[in-house]
Amino acid sequence: MRVNLLGPFEVYAGDACANTAPAAQKVRQILALLALNANRVVRSGQLVEELWEENPPSSVSTALQTYICQIRKKFGLGSPRGDAARRIGAGPTLSTVDGGYQLTLPDDRVDAFRFEPLICRARQEFNAGDFLRARNSVVTAMALWRDSALVDVRKGSILESEALRLNELHNSARHLRIDADLHLGRHHELLSELTSLARLEPTNEGVQRHLMLALYRTDRRADALRAYQRARTAIADELGLDPSPELQALHTAMLNSDDSLLGVPVPLRAVTTTASPTTQVPRHLPPARARLSGRRGQLARAVGALTAPAAGRVVVVNGPLASGKSELCVHAAQEASAHYPDGQLFARLLDGDNRPVDRATVLRSFLRGLGAPDDRLDRDVTDLSLMFRAWTADRRVLVVLDDVTGPDDLAPLLPSGKGCGTLISGRRRLFVASSTEQVELDRLPLDDSLQVLGAAVADHRITMDPEGVRQLAELCHGLPGALLAVASKLRLRPHWTARQAAHRIAESSEAGGDPLGIRSSLERSLTALSADARSAFDTLMAAPGLRGLGVRAAASLLGTSAYRTEELLEELVETHLLRASLPSTAGRFSYTWEPALAALRTRHTTPGVTGRVIPQAIPA
Repeated sequence: MRVNLLGPFEVYAGDACANTAPAAQKVRQILALLALNANRVVRSGQLVEELWEENPPSSVSTALQTYICQIRKKFGLGSPRGDAARRIGAGPTLSTVDGGYQLTLPDDRVDAFRFEPLICRARQEFNAGDFLRARNSVVTAMALWRDSALVDVRKGSILESEALRLNELHNSARHLRIDADLHLGRHHELLSELTSLARLEPTNEGVQRHLMLALYRTDRRADALRAYQRARTAIADELGLDPSPELQALHTAMLNSDDSLLGVPVPLRAVTTTASPTTQVPRHLPPARARLSGRRGQLARAVGALTAPAAGRVVVVNGPLASGKSELCVHAAQEASAHYPDGQLFARLLDGDNRPVDRATVLRSFLRGLGAPDDRLDRDVTDLSLMFRAWTADRRVLVVLDDVTGPDDLAPLLPSGKGCGTLISGRRRLFVASSTEQVELDRLPLDDSLQVLGAAVADHRITMDPEGVRQLAELCHGLPGALLAVASKLRLRPHWTARQAAHRIAESSEAGGDPLGIRSSLERSLTALSADARSAFDTLMAAPGLRGLGVRAAASLLGTSAYRTEELLEELVETHLLRASLPSTAGRFSYTWEPALAALRTRHTTPGVTGRVIPQAIPA
């Protein structure tokens, strides 16, 4: 019999692979409490307190005995009396002893009992200065966790206290692992995780201290000092306190460029030759470029799906050009990273020249991150994919795939473990049969667009010319990518007003420039088109004065049948280049260009279509 408490409640009888945890909540409570106190007597009064608090029924003894009988019968635990200690090791039993009950079960059959000794050992190793062994012990212990302790069990006062204790131990173990990583010189690998934790726990001074140290040791002293200022403000606003003397002392040491803060990291060779492949934890997520605005709901849905107690979580993010799909995925992955203690893997499936990245190359990168030796990676895609599934079968890994051009890209790259998650953003609309959440992005409302600009540009430039800022935001069509490109230009040119920037955008567009910085995003999306659809895109974009696209008018321009034209137009819709409106009385849709294309009133050559030059894109 095995009992898992560190996440959803699981009970496995004998060698069975199926979870047989009772469905009735009171029976679950009793069995969970007995398992947490395995090989110790749980008094009947404790069980009554757990189940009914201060309002037990008049037939409480009968009810309790009924529940105990159900547990014995379901798991074949018998009904022995007498010396329970003598039977420990002779198979699980549920005994009636000394006015209570005792479940006899070896310690290694309860995940919580395996977790605590590992953490105790890790602390001893850390205190002895063996940071690598301490880290490996913590990683092994954290792999036992699947979610918050007893997350799906109704809790009375006793179980609530035990779950709180275990969850606090989990947080303490995480900080011990971070401390060990800092001693091992893994500052760069920690940044994305610590940034996410600091945002989630703004008043947790341990987290803020770790983030400040990691930033400082990666030559980002200004960012470390800004992290302190954010922490001080949060602590004052929420708690009405000053930072602790320890955090203030760290801030002062950073102001004074104290060399002792740099630490003495363990040489890389010592780490890589001693570490076991099974304990290597990859942290491949890129840093987030900007704070998200107007995407709180979509971010919450993505993070909620990635952290839900479901098996094989797959989240797909769809949206038009420059809508911030990649950035949302990075933010969501960082916030969910604590639920994937075995690592986070990241890959873009288009390279810098907009060519598809070989899937074997991606798999080799993933497997190296997980600790596979190079001499085992000289295989084809099929074998590497099988190897990747084997390596992720018992791990909790998050895989983030960006710039996906079609569903065929995905199959070799998906992890197999039930505790794994996958986050996908694509260059065309994707349907993944195994997805647990589809997140749709669209243009930001004007107020959110103004907030993006306001967060990135000095306040006085916003307040001096509010109408100019409004014009500037409207020119960006609610696209986060365009808004950030414009904000970047304003920061580089502080002498520009918002109104001047809006005028420059119009001039640059007429002169064939890319004022909103979205041409590269368009060119990456065009790689997802078939050759016929690319040709159709060229022809339709070059048609002067064409705003709406009816099927018959488009068919005349393309020289194809109405049916074939509609197929091509629908492919452009799937790739977020066109939008379809409601069908007419004749039953056919009409189409308009995505707003992002309105900014590309410029000469443009489609990748992969030699010599086809688009004189001018048509505003939406």
